[in-house]
Amino acid sequence: MWVQGLLTLVIASLVAVVAVPTSAAQSPVAQRGGTLVVTLDADPPTLNPALSVVNQTFWTADQVYETLVSYDAAFKPIPRLATSWSVSPDGKTYRFGLARNVKWHDGVPFNSGDVQYTFGVFGPKYSPYYKTVLAALEAVDTPDANTVVFRFSKPNGILLSLLGEPAFAILPKHLFEAGDPRTNPANNRPVGTGPFKFKEWVRGDHLTLVRNDQYYQAGLPYLDQVIYRIIPNAASQEAALEQGEVSMVLATVLPNDARRLRNTPGIKVVSPSVLARIIGLWPNLRAEHLKQLRVRQALSLAADRQRMVDEIAFGEGTVARGPIASTSPYFDSSLPFIHRNVAAANKLLDEAGLKRGSDGIRFTVRLRHVASLDTFAKTAQILKENYADIGVRVDILAAEVTTTLTAIFINSDFDVAVYSAPMGPEPGLALTQYLSSQGLTKAFFSNAPGYQNLRVDQLIAESVATIDPTKRAAIYREIQRMIMVDLPVIPLWEPRFLTAYRTDFENVFTQPDDRYINFTRTWHRSR
Repeated sequence: MWVQGLLTLVIASLVAVVAVPTSAAQSPVAQRGGTLVVTLDADPPTLNPALSVVNQTFWTADQVYETLVSYDAAFKPIPRLATSWSVSPDGKTYRFGLARNVKWHDGVPFNSGDVQYTFGVFGPKYSPYYKTVLAALEAVDTPDANTVVFRFSKPNGILLSLLGEPAFAILPKHLFEAGDPRTNPANNRPVGTGPFKFKEWVRGDHLTLVRNDQYYQAGLPYLDQVIYRIIPNAASQEAALEQGEVSMVLATVLPNDARRLRNTPGIKVVSPSVLARIIGLWPNLRAEHLKQLRVRQALSLAADRQRMVDEIAFGEGTVARGPIASTSPYFDSSLPFIHRNVAAANKLLDEAGLKRGSDGIRFTVRLRHVASLDTFAKTAQILKENYADIGVRVDILAAEVTTTLTAIFINSDFDVAVYSAPMGPEPGLALTQYLSSQGLTKAFFSNAPGYQNLRVDQLIAESVATIDPTKRAAIYREIQRMIMVDLPVIPLWEPRFLTAYRTDFENVFTQPDDRYINFTRTWHRSR
């Protein structure tokens, strides 16, 4: 029986097996050559996706490294380094057949030992993803050079929704097994198996990848090179696109500019997403006042969500009702809309004993956000104005990505933060990281609020181990309701992450989300 897409995966009474060709037939109109120029708003902190949790790393590294599976536009898993897979009836054992004749960019053959090292050694020790969502992985066996077997101590119903994440890219054992991997030169001069090879990185200016002429998928890639240009300002990125200086603005198109770009000849705007993102306010539950539920309830009631959608999203978003966006099939549609109620918010703060001072201020919070993200900045400004109505002063602290993430996730140096957590396509992954006790790791993309609820922990663990997606959906609904009672995250609005590209390039964005962007089959129509 063919293994179906992640959101409809059903483990049958017999072992399910999938086998798909390693590459699709080359389009007769595809042309070889050309350079795709893609904008980045900041330099990646590293080019090793297993050591990072930011898109700047994923967008670049996913052209160099490869995961076991990829996803089609409908988020169905398709082969990458794994050409076939089977799942045991109890959901505890996954067997993968690996692509043959694959070589690392330095010429060393790829084999199952690289997968075993990545998932059995490097990942568990250095990656926050492994520590949270693959804790039940007992062993990674290598029966032969082209076969790898994952063995879990409990059923894993969501594994195939994880393996295409760039953070689970396979690393070269021969380069990383000696010394401290965190200081390995390959972190910034990567050697992968992917369609493009690293050429150079001039920080603050550009990162260049060139075609891997020895790529194991015959005839691919088509492009000569992919160049990432560092342009921090979104408006400047758009101007460069319109002037033909860049080929693609990836996930940072301003909502108020989307209509103009859609009507610009030669430019296409898209926003595929399965990650069910929301922009929310994250309270630090360790901070004074914010540990009180009444205070978090007041902050939620005082937020003008509709204004955010109207003034920031310009119709490219919707009001959030829970921790999982309405784009997810697991969204609990019974959750009520939260309407702004300043009087009720003030009453809650009075009941919490937080009276106004002579200046009308009850208390002050430091709000952190990533400075380069315009949607975050505007959300923070609206919150600052909203909270003035309830006597809460907001000091906004905006900085670049790494500084902000370090303050929030590593140092807990914030009172509240505007942040966007992807909760899809299979929420068990993100819920484990962001809202379970297991995620209290002081690592990037972890439980920054410091939330602990034993029942929520139990439900999240149960969701990951549940094979039946219908039963898993019921668990997710219960989790969402509990989160909206406790408010460790205050959902605000659901954005669309907009990408624009020049239409003289084909097959530019065929993935279900920008997280998985890959240019293996992208080609330039030069005539």
